[in-house]
Amino acid sequence: MEKQLFIVNEVRTNNFNDSQVADKIGALWEEAKQYQQENQAFYGIYMDYESDFSGDYTVRVATDYQAFLGADTIAIPQQQYHVFPVENDVFATWQEIWKLPFDRSYVFDYEEYLPDGSIFIHIGLKA
Repeated sequence: MEKQLFIVNEVRTNNFNDSQVADKIGALWEEAKQYQQENQAFYGIYMDYESDFSGDYTVRVATDYQAFLGADTIAIPQQQYHVFPVENDVFATWQEIWKLPFDRSYVFDYEEYLPDGSIFIHIGLKA
């Protein structure tokens, strides 16, 4: 069964051609803080890829807690994922992922921020 998430907000950006990428993503997370509840997970969702990690994509922040009435929902699709635990820095982990020779699907990737403080990056793989 697909996990349903409630979308807080979204933005379209690019890792290499948008000088405001960090500010845009940071603003999404700042907005999400107002909906934070105890024992709640948050998700950074990466989808609608123009090509690969070097092209434009949409990033959404979502939660597994219905933060507000009328929130749009999104489901984590069933596909094979390679999961990376984040040791210190999310962006540094992404930079390491970009160097790896995975056969990525570029359909749906996500960061999972758990209530215990642990963070995992899930990279969608081609079947």
